[in-house]
Amino acid sequence: MITLASDVDRLPPYEQDLTTAQRERVERLLAGPVVSLHDHPIRLPDPLTPQTWAEQSRGGTDRLGHAGLRASGLDVVLASSLAEPDQQRLLRWAARLREDIDPDGPRVLLALEDLGSIGTDLDGIVDLQVAGYRSAGLVYNAGNPLGGGLGQARDDGLTSLGREAVAVMNGLGMLVDLSHVGDRTSIDAARVSSAPVVITHAGARACWPSPRMKPHDVLRAVADTGGVIGVEAAPGSTRVDGRPAHDLDAVMTHVAYIAELVGVDHVGLGPDTFFGDHAGLYAAAGWSPQPVPGREDVPLPDHVAGMENPAEAPRNAAGWLVRHGWSDDDITKILGANAQRVLGEVLR
Repeated sequence: MITLASDVDRLPPYEQDLTTAQRERVERLLAGPVVSLHDHPIRLPDPLTPQTWAEQSRGGTDRLGHAGLRASGLDVVLASSLAEPDQQRLLRWAARLREDIDPDGPRVLLALEDLGSIGTDLDGIVDLQVAGYRSAGLVYNAGNPLGGGLGQARDDGLTSLGREAVAVMNGLGMLVDLSHVGDRTSIDAARVSSAPVVITHAGARACWPSPRMKPHDVLRAVADTGGVIGVEAAPGSTRVDGRPAHDLDAVMTHVAYIAELVGVDHVGLGPDTFFGDHAGLYAAAGWSPQPVPGREDVPLPDHVAGMENPAEAPRNAAGWLVRHGWSDDDITKILGANAQRVLGEVLR
């Protein structure tokens, strides 16, 4: 039987230089709406090796980090599955995770990285919604019959089937997520959606020149629908060009940049974190983080200091915003009010 990583105190707490008054203000702000638009709030194996990860994946033993989530200040977390081409595995995962939800913890909404599992059968979206999924990316990096992915050399845009899929999701009250979607397909999807669309976990390409980050026209297209961009903190993602560290400061630089570009009403948090060794998961699962062309030598950090797991992310984001002089109103929007508004407009 595998051992799971602790969801509390796995690493020393991240300390910010806050006054007593600032700490009290953080606690007050965390009492308002706090939403993660995208996390993987499960406990990873410890130690994390190819063998233990394969055993957890094969055995379907994902467990939520209940203690960590209760301590996080989160009211709602969109708990995402990993990218998975097998529809039946996704349906089983949803059933297992729903059984594991803590009634005394935050509200857990199930999410999908992408709709690759449905192939060309749009009835599969209905099956996913019935199983409990309330948010789904249209495509993953390599694209699918619905449109282009961010990892493709050419993105031909949203297909006719993709337009139908957006309409089905709108009708079912599911969030249309553009996080891993190609730029042209993203703009097309935002244009045809009758409801706000979201980017649940990404950042600004102007800050870090990676295909995984989003250019100005995509960020504006999402905001123009009334949607929200959740800024992520997966190791190696929301870096800042010219800075060596990927840490809380880097992540929040993306938050500040996007708020300036499209308005603070369209920014939120989607940390994209686990309870456990996130960077080690890349190696254990055989994944390669999306490199920046010409910058493949930039080392992957062991973890993003201050944004290492779903429990510490909202608290440290609040502390950073307080320390940098943001207003209570704007902090409340970023921590969760913006996401809460969109969830209220879209979900049924």
